[in-house]
Amino acid sequence: MLTTNERPFDGGTLVVTNVPTEKCDCDEQILLGDSALMAGYARLLADSKIIGNVTVSFDDLQQKFSVQDFMSKSVKPS
Repeated sequence: MLTTNERPFDGGTLVVTNVPTEKCDCDEQILLGDSALMAGYARLLADSKIIGNVTVSFDDLQQKFSVQDFMSKSVKPS
């Protein structure tokens, strides 16, 4: 299944469309890695002082960025 996820950031709202979800009992959940990718992009928008609503498809976001792009440079993945 696919859903739309909205995340507020300083200056606006990030709207990510076509986010994959997993059905769990009677609830839909976004995978942790996918959620982290969207949170990292929202932080990038805030840090870049972007103002307004930004809409992007999850596929486009995933093609241009990875979770590692938003990790602190002092954190080394295992």
